[in-house]
Parts: sequence; structure tokens; C-alpha cells
Amino acid sequence: MHTILGIVILSLLTSCNTNSQTKKKDMITIEKIEEMYSNMKSNGVDITADFLYGYYFVSNKKELLEKAIPDLEAMTFKFVDIYQSDDNNWWLHVERIESHSAKTLFDLNKKLYAIADKYKIEYDGYDLGNPDPKKAIDRDTYVVPEEFKWTDYMDNGFPTLLVGNTAFDRFPHKEEFKFLIKVTTPYEYDEKSMLPFDKGLEELDKFEYFIENNFTQNGIKNYYVMRMTYKGIRTFYIAISDNVGATEILKLIKQQGNQRDFEFNVIEDKEWKLYNDLRKKLPKE
Repeated sequence: MHTILGIVILSLLTSCNTNSQTKKKDMITIEKIEEMYSNMKSNGVDITADFLYGYYFVSNKKELLEKAIPDLEAMTFKFVDIYQSDDNNWWLHVERIESHSAKTLFDLNKKLYAIADKYKIEYDGYDLGNPDPKKAIDRDTYVVPEEFKWTDYMDNGFPTLLVGNTAFDRFPHKEEFKFLIKVTTPYEYDEKSMLPFDKGLEELDKFEYFIENNFTQNGIKNYYVMRMTYKGIRTFYIAISDNVGATEILKLIKQQGNQRDFEFNVIEDKEWKLYNDLRKKLPKE
């Protein structure tokens, strides 16, 4: 619909546009803005930083857009362009380098809708990018978004449930996090499927969170990678760089004996072969 500012991480991080028939009932909700910032944060973006925000208005009459420019410039917006799209509508693009929270952007949008009403044009929304349009949005590449996919398949006559975070397809630090902690724990199961009951699933999830939290609280950076539930055994994998520290923590947990029964071992896998093999079983999209 319009040119995106700069190079961006993901399209969902860069725009929150409505169509050219925007009405008041279609105003961008604060929930939608909160979702955008949440997605940005989960992709390692510092959402408190300054970004180059672009704001867009549309009309079938160029002169109506031109009348709105002085009001926008009075609000310190920089005029960028008025251009015509393939559908013969005219677009007004203004921009400003600024920092926003979901609330401040929502409040600003309300003012821009009011300007659109004043000049009988439509406010179409915004996008954002690096203040230097030639660069991508800065992000912490150690932050891994949650992009869990799952599948089930039969193995020797029994169902297997496999869940994995496929965002690791793009993780650039695999060699650093070359150790996989493999944890296995038994569970009570349905005799026919040998899968856990609903209550058992909740207990397994809590145990996984317990292990992750112990690593984190003890300064062991860790990433939950994948899990498999099959024939009475839950197996999950956590990637770490400090195998010695992680091993000591798991030994201590076992010695205390106040958690469910479990076993563990450390797999050194610089190429992430185990992940890649299991990844082939998960959906590509």
C-alpha cells in the first residue's frame, strides 16, 4: 500500500495499517498496538528506543491532503511525500523520529484521526523503522521469539507428540550454545495411548518451568528448544553454553529429591544435528 521505512525485521513489526476506507469504528485499537510492541520485544527489539515513525493519510483528492500539511507540520511532523497509488488514490506521508509506548501511540493516533476528520480525508495508520532508513531495526540476536510448532505421528504403534521452537532455524549463536541438556521424566498415562492425562500434562509443564527457572536464577543462560511425549516418557531439550554449571544444578535438584523422578544427560552438538533431525518432522510453515 505504501513504501515501508527502511529495512525491517518482520512485516508485523513495521505497520499497523487499515484499508483506504478507514472509518471511526475501524480505529486502530490499543490492543493491536500492544500486540505489535509485544512482538517487537519478543524479537529482541528495544521498544523504548527512538524509531522513525511514518504516518499515512489517503484521499481521492490531492488538494484535501495538501490542506492537512500545515496542521501536521505544526505538530513537528516532517512532510515526506504526496503520491498517487495504482488505484488512483492520493497518499500523504509524514514522519517523525520519536519513542512511544502503546498508550502514547494510541493517543497520537486519536489526534491524527481528528485531523483526518477535519479535512475529510482518511488516516490509514503508521509504520516504523530504524532512524537511519538504510539500516534494519536494531535487535538483540540472543533473544529468541516463541514460534512453537507441533506435530503428532505414530512410532511402533504408539502416538508421539513433538513440539519445538522453530525460531531456532534463524538463531545465529548455535555454536556458542552447543550443549543440549536432555531431561527425561516418566508420567502416568492412559493405557491405550500411553500419553499423559490432562492433569499430568500440567505437572509436566510445571516441571519444565522449574528446571528453566533454576537455570535462569543461577545465571545459566538457557533456551527451551523442543520436547517429545511418547510411551510414558516426556523428553525435553534445553540449550546452554555452561554445561558444568547446568550439570551441578541438576545434580543438586536430584539430590534434594523434592521433585518428580527424572534423568538427564548433556549432549555436545555444535552443529545442532539433533535439533535439525527433529525439526524435519515439524511443519515448515
